[in-house]
Amino acid sequence: MSQVLRAKWLPLLAATVVAGIVLGIETKSFGASFNVYVILQTAAFDAVVGLAQMVVLAVGDMSLAVGGIGGLVTIAIGNAVDVHHWPVGAAVLAGLVLGTICGVVNGVVIARTQLSGFIVTLATGSAFTGIAYGVTSAIPYSSVPSSIVSLSQGRASFFPYLLLVAFGATALVGAALRWLPDGRSVLAVGGNRDAATLSGLSRSRALVVAHGSSGLLAGVAAVMYMGVLQSATPATGTDWLIISFAVPIIGGTALTGGEASSVGGLIAAVVLATINDALIVLNVNTNAVEMAEGLLILAAVLAGQVGRLAGLQGRAHETGRPGSRRRRAAGAAAGGAGLDPVAR
Repeated sequence: MSQVLRAKWLPLLAATVVAGIVLGIETKSFGASFNVYVILQTAAFDAVVGLAQMVVLAVGDMSLAVGGIGGLVTIAIGNAVDVHHWPVGAAVLAGLVLGTICGVVNGVVIARTQLSGFIVTLATGSAFTGIAYGVTSAIPYSSVPSSIVSLSQGRASFFPYLLLVAFGATALVGAALRWLPDGRSVLAVGGNRDAATLSGLSRSRALVVAHGSSGLLAGVAAVMYMGVLQSATPATGTDWLIISFAVPIIGGTALTGGEASSVGGLIAAVVLATINDALIVLNVNTNAVEMAEGLLILAAVLAGQVGRLAGLQGRAHETGRPGSRRRRAAGAAAGGAGLDPVAR
């Protein structure tokens, strides 16, 4: 409970809930069942796109190829179904495998060359998008399987089925980062690369795992997007960049790595979808939507930086106390005597 109360996204969520209640009272269309469904459907998709970026940020890297992978996966599935008449399950599975492979390629290139992930994924993302346009000649596939459309557009009252996919992805990513060895290595490498290396953890493996997972999640988002749009277009992913960073950063993921919150990302996706929908309902200029997202990202980054500085000052004040100095001196003496000061 205390962790929830300290969450970075809590004030924004509280403000959004209050504003949503007021707007729902003042504007009947905002609180309508269908409009709530649209908000949650958008939030579900945004949450998965945000997870695809979050796992890479957690290792202290970034991926500009999330959208490019999503577009390539979309075209792969559309081509398999529309041209080669593959069963839906096989086509989706092949698309997800392709997305994972694209992510793994990013991770391997970054790990082997020691180049910046920014540069590598900028290049590969453009390449993936170019391949998607080249295969289709910029013409979308229109034969999207009805099962994918039913999943993406289905709902029970105001609750979209896509939200179940977002819940599942959020739970799996959160559990993997917390309990699986590779997930914990990703956070360890992102938090302190040198300490992780000295502990025997492989930064190269962590990079490959993070980027491979990102590719898989981008593939999941591509399948969701296909059903919503009812078309497999190579333009898929061209507008994912801002939302892929906004969701994890506002949700509490650190840009410097080592700290990630999948639940926070899901909450941030709901908040962003609500704000965007409210601006549309209020007939605000569409440019204000992107401006709001940009300002929220900036506010989240500044809040995180202020929090880290406050934490560093607190630790410096603590270590500067006389009692702390005596404990450090005792620890040094114990170390000089060949003893473990912690065990002692």
